[in-house]
Amino acid sequence: MGFELDLRQSLDQSLRANAGGLLEQAAAGLLGELEPDEAVHEARKSIKKLRALLRLIELPLGRRFRPCDRYFRDIARSLSPLRDALVQRQLLEQLARQQPELAELTGRLLPLLPAARVKKPGKLLRQAAAALLDGRSRLSRWPPFEPRFRTLGAGFRTVYQQAREPAWQLLGEEPAEPWHQWRKWVKYHGYQLRWLQPLAPDWLQPRSQRLKELGEWLGDEHDLGGLAALQQRHVPELTGGAVMAVIGERRARLRRQALQGGRALFADEPREISQRLKQHWRRD
Repeated sequence: MGFELDLRQSLDQSLRANAGGLLEQAAAGLLGELEPDEAVHEARKSIKKLRALLRLIELPLGRRFRPCDRYFRDIARSLSPLRDALVQRQLLEQLARQQPELAELTGRLLPLLPAARVKKPGKLLRQAAAALLDGRSRLSRWPPFEPRFRTLGAGFRTVYQQAREPAWQLLGEEPAEPWHQWRKWVKYHGYQLRWLQPLAPDWLQPRSQRLKELGEWLGDEHDLGGLAALQQRHVPELTGGAVMAVIGERRARLRRQALQGGRALFADEPREISQRLKQHWRRD
């Protein structure tokens, strides 16, 4: 099943089917349908999609929202050491190819990546899969969702607002955390648009693609920051050298691209984009 609103179903049916499908697909990958690296990547992506859906229906979920969101957040965090190691490994190898003088550094850092400290990755994957499948019981406790725009409208506006503010507040020189937070909300907004895309594909599909590009710039910036921290921790003598200069220049370029693209994407006020989406709602 694809990740999108099914206009042939009720809103309630489509929400539950998509959420359950995300959990089952992620668990199946972790239990052996996919290679471990791909399984971790896909599972974390499925959890992000689910958490985007949760934010879309936060208002009708009420007090059920926070414990449900935390439960799936913690599963994603349990997989982070495996994911972070893969990304850092790829970045190191990319830098080594582009800058041959970094080959020695790559050899020194690779054994220090987090995956080397995960003693039983297979057990970790199985535990995460079991937790995902257990999470289906939380979906069964969701209240019925009325087929009205107001069911989703408040959650849509809130996430858009959270994704919009950093585009106009960040200047480019801030520490890593606010950029990481911006990326998180951009992802949520992008996944929500992807799910709502059948309502207005001519509008939402191109916007979703631009948000995906923005998310990739912010993700690359975040991963480079993590690599810089790894280097400073394990090879501090190179902190002021050419390696850090390369990383710093790339991060600065990615931040400039993100601000330019983000300000274009988030020019509209939350009320304006919410009203535009409501005009395409076919269920009231």
